Amino acid sequence: MQASKQDSKQPAIASLLPALAPGSSMDALVASKQDSKQPAIASLLPALAPGSSVDALVASKQDSKQPAIASLLPALAPGSSMDALVASKQDSKQPAIASLLPALAPGSSVDALVASKQDSKQPAIASLLPALAPGSSVDALVVGCGPAGIYLAAQLAEKGLKVGLVGPDGPFVNNYGVWVDEFKALGMGGTLEREFSETFCYFQEKKETRVGRAYGRVSRRLLREHLLKLAAAAGVQYMAAAVEDIQVAGDGATATVTCSGGAALSSRLVTLASGQAAGRFLRYEDGAPTVAAQTAYGIEAEVQGYHEAYDSSSMLFMDYRRHHSGLWDGAARHLEPGLHPNAGEGLWGSSEEVPSFLYAMPLGGNRVFLEETCLVAKPALPFAVLKRRLERRLAAMNVKVNKVHEEEWSYIPVGGPLPVGDQPCTAFGAAANLVHPATGFSVSRSLRQAPEFAAAAAAALAAGGSVQQVSSAVWQQLWSKERRQQAAFHVFGMELLTQLDLAATNDFFKTFFALPDYYWRGFLGSNLSSVQLLVFAFLTFLYAPVGIKAKLVSHLITVKVFAFLTFMYAPVGIKAKLVSHLITDPAGKYLIDRYLAQDDSSSTTITSSSSSISSQSAAAPSSSSNAKGNGVSASSNGSSAPEQEAVLPAAVAADASSSR
Repeated sequence: MQASKQDSKQPAIASLLPALAPGSSMDALVASKQDSKQPAIASLLPALAPGSSVDALVASKQDSKQPAIASLLPALAPGSSMDALVASKQDSKQPAIASLLPALAPGSSVDALVASKQDSKQPAIASLLPALAPGSSVDALVVGCGPAGIYLAAQLAEKGLKVGLVGPDGPFVNNYGVWVDEFKALGMGGTLEREFSETFCYFQEKKETRVGRAYGRVSRRLLREHLLKLAAAAGVQYMAAAVEDIQVAGDGATATVTCSGGAALSSRLVTLASGQAAGRFLRYEDGAPTVAAQTAYGIEAEVQGYHEAYDSSSMLFMDYRRHHSGLWDGAARHLEPGLHPNAGEGLWGSSEEVPSFLYAMPLGGNRVFLEETCLVAKPALPFAVLKRRLERRLAAMNVKVNKVHEEEWSYIPVGGPLPVGDQPCTAFGAAANLVHPATGFSVSRSLRQAPEFAAAAAAALAAGGSVQQVSSAVWQQLWSKERRQQAAFHVFGMELLTQLDLAATNDFFKTFFALPDYYWRGFLGSNLSSVQLLVFAFLTFLYAPVGIKAKLVSHLITVKVFAFLTFMYAPVGIKAKLVSHLITDPAGKYLIDRYLAQDDSSSTTITSSSSSISSQSAAAPSSSSNAKGNGVSASSNGSSAPEQEAVLPAAVAADASSSR
């Protein structure tokens, strides 16, 4: 067969290549191609004696004009480590880190660092609440022992339900700052450890913006004590464990929750109040804008010079002046236009910079909580950048840090998709995306909505029905059509902030705090209806300077909820263009979905006889919460929220703190 395809025009290989004699090796073949013009290597390089090392070969090429390294660098003694080498370059003007930060014991992890913030005055939950025995069956089970979880459990029990609380037994370690009027309206005024009758901001040099609203710092110990007393009085039972799996029983009547150690619990309603960790058990809507992040780095410290730099009788809510940009020490107090490129508005070189501000809370004497915060960004601003900015800002303000009592890292995912309403497991607090997308606030809102959630849950349980039906009814109350519209508007505000440079950010907030109190307070507190939010947007446009008006107009026709606002007020020709944009742009589609969607009660109900929630994927956009109280096992299978690896190391993520 092969012979029939011979080609006489292809010569034999043997006629082109030299013959390879029988017994020849490859060396012989190579030798046959020697080139006399290529000298032997041995004639060019010195001989390497038998037993020689590479060091000997290098030594043979010493250059007397190149001095010995030992003559230039200090000797590294035998047994020395890199610490010894670094120590040789100490700067006497830079204080030792150990003199400012608490010691981290050998073998300690980030958990140990968080543990250094333990408060011995915060008793164990198990010492205050009766035990929830393995195998117990309850009406409602709340997973997570943070403020939202404990308070929700108490509210559910006050409705006459048998309630279980599950989660690791740990103290509150986050710092919470709140508006005093909101917190007192919730009956939580007794948990405030410090109140400031006035709050002020800086959006330009040498001009304060006083907002005329009291701000307070919550006592972690008093808040936890108060919430646990409410839970104990209502009869909440507690189990110290992490949840590893949640499955709906075959008849759909109950859900079985498997905890660490193998303990199993049964409940007709399971609510996850465990922050970001809850995402692996939940499903979220499609088509929403991506998650952004609020990040902050802060210290609680003894300082010098703060009283001269700021009014220490008031709360510094935002200082957006650009003092971190290379000013000499103390210069920020003496900035004058024309004397330094950062003078005047302090905006030199800032057009491409992600804005951040100083948030400062005087605590009496020379003790101050100081935090450099990026309100919102995509991608998140790294902690290292925020720490560097804080250090430079304090130096520019001539504020000297003498002793650090606590160090804070805050990472709060904001915006992103909302939970869908047709799943057999509910959520609350940050796990349910109750974090304000444009501010990062969540504590007051969660506490305010807990009684409403509990009332809806009690009514749904009393009506009977499956786990799925009870859950759907609760979701309908928590994220109704109206609230989803409000959330879409808040996301608009978040998206706008991510696009503003420092100059525009300062102009925006000068406009924001110039609005009637009802509107800016309502926006921060998530208290405005979807219609009132449109009025808020219209007023913002009227009050804004030309630059912000231009930004808003640009945003109107390209992003989310403001497109709907423009559509409502625009003439016919513009409406036609907006209709086209809303149909073709993904952001427009999301807007239409939120403002024109049918009521959530029409959602399809899952009737599967067996549903494993742990198999559902998620992209949870929830606020960071301390891992000591999240109640969800991190080692179980299932999808979790997208990680921000460049910003939040895995070891830190679990213990990130929030100051809102």
